[in-house]
Amino acid sequence: MKTISEANMLATLAVALVVGATWGASPGEAVVVVPPSGLTATHSGKDLILSFPTASPNLYTVQTSPDLRQAWTNVPSGTLGDGTVKSVTVTNALASSHGFFRLLAQQPTSLILPQSTAFAILGYDCGSIGEQAYVTGFDPATGYPTGIVNLSTTCNGSGKGGHSIPHSASAAVTWDFSGNVVSATTLSNAVTISSTFLATDAFGNTIYNAGVVAYLVVPLPAAPTSVTAAQSEDQFQVTWLPVGINPAAVVSSTVTATPVNSTAAVLTTPVTGPATSGMLSPLQPSTTYQITVVTACISGSSPASAPISVMSSVATIPPSAPTGVTASWAIPDPSGATDTIVVTWPATVPGNSPIDEYLVKITGSDGAGSFTNTVSGTTLTTYFNVDDIPNWSVTVQAHNAFGWGPVSSVVKLGGL
Repeated sequence: MKTISEANMLATLAVALVVGATWGASPGEAVVVVPPSGLTATHSGKDLILSFPTASPNLYTVQTSPDLRQAWTNVPSGTLGDGTVKSVTVTNALASSHGFFRLLAQQPTSLILPQSTAFAILGYDCGSIGEQAYVTGFDPATGYPTGIVNLSTTCNGSGKGGHSIPHSASAAVTWDFSGNVVSATTLSNAVTISSTFLATDAFGNTIYNAGVVAYLVVPLPAAPTSVTAAQSEDQFQVTWLPVGINPAAVVSSTVTATPVNSTAAVLTTPVTGPATSGMLSPLQPSTTYQITVVTACISGSSPASAPISVMSSVATIPPSAPTGVTASWAIPDPSGATDTIVVTWPATVPGNSPIDEYLVKITGSDGAGSFTNTVSGTTLTTYFNVDDIPNWSVTVQAHNAFGWGPVSSVVKLGGL
């Protein structure tokens, strides 16, 4: 029995519908069961014919995989939607005893020039600037989409009986994989273009023209691979490799460390752009974390990477001595005999476990006494309400799971 099953997958500007077909044919069988989704499947010999309704300007791509443990591959070339029913033939789809097929309906990103850039090139803006955009290929150096944009505007002539004055120009444009303009250069000569141009690069990015609009489709990334984590002080430095996407098309990644059998907090770090490393902190000592990475492009987010388990080190290094300690009076000219000392300091190097508390101590001259405040490891300010006549000495000390670190240098605050 051959069956087709259906699943939905949503992604911003990308995958709108995924329909999977699972085949488990016995010799001589030719039965196809199709869900009520608008997709129909028939066979001709050992070929599979998929028919489906389309909408402009979506791009429809049939993908196949021998089993769900392997990557999907595109049946050559995508199909542009135009509001009619289209058909794609998968050659020899029924020759194997099993296989998986799915149809991707992808909503594209239009490639245009911002009006401000269009004005800078055209030099005129008589109410609005019309654009006709056409892609022509991929830049051989960067891989970015390239194309031509024709610009036009019409101004009313001045004076009685003035005639309309048209203005036009063309620009060679390069876009990135988020549809942002990388460069735009005025053209002095006409360039031959194809209004039906369609091309796909080695990473599955597809560019095409429909009417007078250029479009870009970026595939959803696959789950990142080669995830590693190495501890430095109370941080994991995590690295990974993006898969199934041009690294330049990655707009962000999210790194997550989930504690195993622990009440420690889940750690999450967003990484902007195509970077392939990020830091997770603060690590609790002797704690096992499961670490995953998700990459995202303009089309949406990848599945999470296969989790790796890493145990943080036992606390063996105390915090460093706090630096940059400052002390000041809250009211430089108080009316009474007391004032408030405000002590501040930047976060201290934590050692290999997080700082859980700070100890702040002040000592006054002329027998004014000593006072201490203990604050949390994330608090970097404390206050003392004391006599404003003596001079005061101030120190700060940090503590982590290993113990107390060295005391900061003494900061002196004169009396008022």
